[in-house]
Amino acid sequence: MTAGLSQEELEAVLTDSQYHQFLGFRLEEFGDQSITIRLPYNELFYTSADADGYIHGGMISTLIDVAGYYAIFRFLNRPVPTVDLHINFLRPGRAGDLLATATVVKLGRTVSIADIVVTDLERKQVAIGRGLFSSK
Repeated sequence: MTAGLSQEELEAVLTDSQYHQFLGFRLEEFGDQSITIRLPYNELFYTSADADGYIHGGMISTLIDVAGYYAIFRFLNRPVPTVDLHINFLRPGRAGDLLATATVVKLGRTVSIADIVVTDLERKQVAIGRGLFSSK
């Protein structure tokens, strides 16, 4: 795989989006073929403020999509629209930050694939996903 964008360059692109700023996304880790994005706790994203509340599945889906996108974008340095996204929810995401680690599985000429694992801060898996992104 090519070197791609640096950590600083990728973080600048990620945080340039007003939507990502609203969500509070931060680039947490930057590996050879993977990245980790943090979604900070925000009570607005949860079903209720009490102890039984859990984060809405749409927020987890967004986190998975964005993490997969930027794992691929990092190497191609161009928009990589989502073609397909599969998500399995494993347990409720309770109050606290979530981390999405996206690993590039394949960089292709027409499509690329990333696997994404979402964990809580105790590293318990909350959801897993696989994204197919356009490489054209």
